[in-house]
Amino acid sequence: MRVDEYMYNVMRCTRCGMCRTKYNYYIERVCPTGEFSSGFEYNFPRGKVSIARGILEGDLQYSKELAEVLIMCVGCWSCMEQCGAKDTRTGLPLINPGEITEAMRADCVDLGLAPKAYQYLARNIENHNNPSGEDHKDRFKWADGLDIPTGKSDTILFVGCTPAYQRPEIAKNSANILKAAGVDFSILENEVCCGFPANSAGFINLAKEYAEKNGKALKDAGAKRVVFACSGCYRSMMIDYPKLVGKLPFKLIHITELINELIKEGKIKLKQGINQKVTYHDPCHLGRHLGLYSVPREIIKAIPKLKLIEMFPTEKNSWCCGSGGALKLVHPGMAVEIAGVKIKQAEKTGAKAIVSACPSCKTNITDAINKNGSKLKFYDITELVIKSMEAA
Repeated sequence: MRVDEYMYNVMRCTRCGMCRTKYNYYIERVCPTGEFSSGFEYNFPRGKVSIARGILEGDLQYSKELAEVLIMCVGCWSCMEQCGAKDTRTGLPLINPGEITEAMRADCVDLGLAPKAYQYLARNIENHNNPSGEDHKDRFKWADGLDIPTGKSDTILFVGCTPAYQRPEIAKNSANILKAAGVDFSILENEVCCGFPANSAGFINLAKEYAEKNGKALKDAGAKRVVFACSGCYRSMMIDYPKLVGKLPFKLIHITELINELIKEGKIKLKQGINQKVTYHDPCHLGRHLGLYSVPREIIKAIPKLKLIEMFPTEKNSWCCGSGGALKLVHPGMAVEIAGVKIKQAEKTGAKAIVSACPSCKTNITDAINKNGSKLKFYDITELVIKSMEAA
């Protein structure tokens, strides 16, 4: 079983409950799915680790019912951040209930117990090269009229499924920023899903297949540097690919990191002031998963007249938007409820808009803004950069 890999850390869990509730100036919720589901222990991280222990000790067995329980995790890793079990040498958390849950999902897939919603997701990837079942021939429809090359290049813009189909403005903005800065780049004609949704749902072999496809396509394109418009794809190639196919022989960089470099080099000039108060939402895949906190904030602060006001909690303690772990697909209503917490946190700051750097966060938080009748606006950070690059 794949969960065997986590036996040492599962057994270290003392059931202290830090992964469920954090005591700060007030009681702070940690687990989005636990709070917005039934409230039973098995929907919280501590419960998931207890389930893993029961399986490892032979007191529990995998079943279709258990596979449904394992859906309740957005993979935000907030539980890991709060975990009281730390490595005394590094200070890093030892227990990641999110990874343990994904290992149990993979066991369910191996045993033929995958939930129908996850099976649907996997079939979409197999048949259409994306998790939402969009027509593959429309993958680069967003690039129509932009004159973006698809040949070999040292720099490849890896767009990702969500920007390509659901958030084409992010794909366009990313490409236009690179063009305006004089970056020589191309896109992959044969780009497919990065495999992250499959990996998260437990379809490890499918994720590996797609990791191999993208790795080969990037090598064939002569890539030396891969720029990501999607935080999930970036996280996938940084964290999952080394486990699936080995470390990639390219420099991997998120679009915000490259934008920040280009600003400092004077290749991007932010001329147009944006007189607005905004707050920044840390995407889980960029923040807790990869530690990318300061770069987006540096970009925001570089835009004239734009004022950044921080939410509470923020950075490593930031509340997840609710769309991860395929929850948006399986329980869209719950995903939007989770994002509703973020809306309230943002409104308390007095900011007029939420800024982030993740296409999935944009979709779910925008849905929550609309559902809650909030006056907040949502901007992807590339949208603000494009606007500020325009001459006054």
